[in-house]
Amino acid sequence: MSENTSRRLWLKQTTFILAGLGLKAEAFATPVYFPDDAEDMILLNSNENAYGPSPLARKAIMEHYLKSNRYPDDYIPLLKKKIAGHWNVQPENILLGAGSSEIIGLVNLYLSSEKGNIVTAEPSYRVWNGQAEAFGLQFNRIALNKERKIDLSKMLAAIDDNTRMLYLCNPNNPTGTNVETPTLGGYAIDASKKTFVLIDEAYTEYAELDSQASLAIKIPNIVVAKTFSKIYGLAGARVGYAIAHPDTIRRLSRLQPWPDANVSVVSAAAAMASMDDHGFVSDCRDKVSQSRQLCYDAFKELSLDYIPSSTNFILFNIDKIKGDFVKQMQAKNIYVQFREHFGGKWCRVSMGTLEEMKMFCSALKSITG
Repeated sequence: MSENTSRRLWLKQTTFILAGLGLKAEAFATPVYFPDDAEDMILLNSNENAYGPSPLARKAIMEHYLKSNRYPDDYIPLLKKKIAGHWNVQPENILLGAGSSEIIGLVNLYLSSEKGNIVTAEPSYRVWNGQAEAFGLQFNRIALNKERKIDLSKMLAAIDDNTRMLYLCNPNNPTGTNVETPTLGGYAIDASKKTFVLIDEAYTEYAELDSQASLAIKIPNIVVAKTFSKIYGLAGARVGYAIAHPDTIRRLSRLQPWPDANVSVVSAAAAMASMDDHGFVSDCRDKVSQSRQLCYDAFKELSLDYIPSSTNFILFNIDKIKGDFVKQMQAKNIYVQFREHFGGKWCRVSMGTLEEMKMFCSALKSITG
């Protein structure tokens, strides 16, 4: 049975579960319908976990969705305690948000009381950049080094009197490269003496990198942003969090309607269950590694330049491919991202299931050939 089929089967099975809970069809509002071909799309464009949510998270979702009429007051402390225990910090070092995107947004808002610049790598994660610019912040983008890794020395040197923040995405999106934890930590400490430092750790679980949490809880100018959207497979549940010094957590929490306001009962339950599903996380990491190797083999066969990745996506060069590569892939119901980097045309492809990546590689060969 394919992964797509198994996911569709799970969705059908929920109907019987709801019936077992005593819910009838008339208890629901007008149903929401997705496009007929949505279930057949191969979505390799958003760095989602094609295998998630985990079995334990799915069970938790089904057990808690009927409690959605209640505020999550009883669940928030439990989730914060569980996260804190995982990273060997205290609950007062944790602030919850709707994905790590909210955490980054809160930091932008907090820093925007004084206009200035943000030092970031180029290329790096940009989705939040528009918000920062709307707040009056500008960007000083520092090119990656020859290994296509974050150039920490140049970024540190770029900090000036107007720098409000140094943003470090490690592993970096979209290149998938990473800086070793001790090296990054040393630079973060030095930078924190001059400005605020935000370390985005969305992909550390794929790379099996240590977190900088131990630094963040001691130094008020350092915040670590983490998410359940990636290896835990809860991108749609919107759960992320900051790890920081208690004073920093308090300052950021004042920018929310109330502390930890944007995590629901269902999302909190799913996140806690995900943290207990160690076998699922390990299995996803292994399958993503296998998928990356499938792609590497295809890229080598087709003589396409690519950047070896420690994440669930790969950036590869498509300069030699004629026509609109993204549209050609979409014609085969495969969705990827087009990027312009390093003076050329690139594609960032997220790792789907092994079956999906075999289909991607087959499509790539047919288009390139």
